[in-house]
Amino acid sequence: MSPRDTHRPSWLAPAIATVILLVLVATSAGGANWQLTAMVLVTVAVVVALLHRLLPGSRFFSITFANAISVYACVYVSFLEARFEPANRLVEVVAFLLPILGFAIAVYVRRRGIRSVILSEHPRIETRFGRDFLWLLPVMAIGVLNFLVPLDSWGDSVRGAWLIGSMSVVAVVIFLAGHSVAVFLVDTGLLFEDFYLTATRLVKPAFAFLTFYSLITVVFAALYRLIDRFDGVATFTFSGAARDIGFAESLYFSIVTLSTVGYGDIVPLTYAVRAVVAVQIVAGIILLLFGFQAVLRATRDTKT
Repeated sequence: MSPRDTHRPSWLAPAIATVILLVLVATSAGGANWQLTAMVLVTVAVVVALLHRLLPGSRFFSITFANAISVYACVYVSFLEARFEPANRLVEVVAFLLPILGFAIAVYVRRRGIRSVILSEHPRIETRFGRDFLWLLPVMAIGVLNFLVPLDSWGDSVRGAWLIGSMSVVAVVIFLAGHSVAVFLVDTGLLFEDFYLTATRLVKPAFAFLTFYSLITVVFAALYRLIDRFDGVATFTFSGAARDIGFAESLYFSIVTLSTVGYGDIVPLTYAVRAVVAVQIVAGIILLLFGFQAVLRATRDTKT
């Protein structure tokens, strides 16, 4: 019996994750173009509802589809900023919708064939990954073409017409490849569900690791603060200026040191505090080694 049969997560977690992902990407990618932001949210909601009704699949399918739309929105907005600014807002929204509508129409037209493949071959990503993404080649060719044509010398109306034409071609390609894309998205959702179930079993060891991690962070932050208070000179420099360190700053420095990031905005000066920093770095490395070992052991236990 598979993990999905023994323990099925509720719809709440994937629904919340989907909404957060969409709002984050739509608001950041859309920027001042609130029409595009709203259209991203509405379109994904409508298409996800349609696909859930037409196709059997994982409850995490919505996250997979939302992620695909998020990537598409990021690429699309990047193209707008690089080659089509300024552009008519209505043209931007219509051009954005065309490939999504092409995919939705393809799924509806071929729903029986897609459903039969999904029910008979779960999952099949490993065996058909390359073939399922051949449609990316013509899409990439269209993207390259947009950088080769002299768009900067064209008027706004001509650039808008070119944008609509380019995205119409992309929509046709997506329509023709809709069968493969839909099956891939559903299978990816199933694999994501398996990953989610495995991750939930790692909550306890991960929480224990984070508890010990936070303990070391606080202890060394207190040591940095105490050394600074009882030493006769300033023990840290902040962007080149020596002064006393606050407790919030010592916490920040402790986290940066434990993670071995080393931004360089806070630098230890005295030998005493440098010795403590060295001890914390070694302690952090040992903690990571034992922490990963505990997580891997818990992962193996979930599979047996």
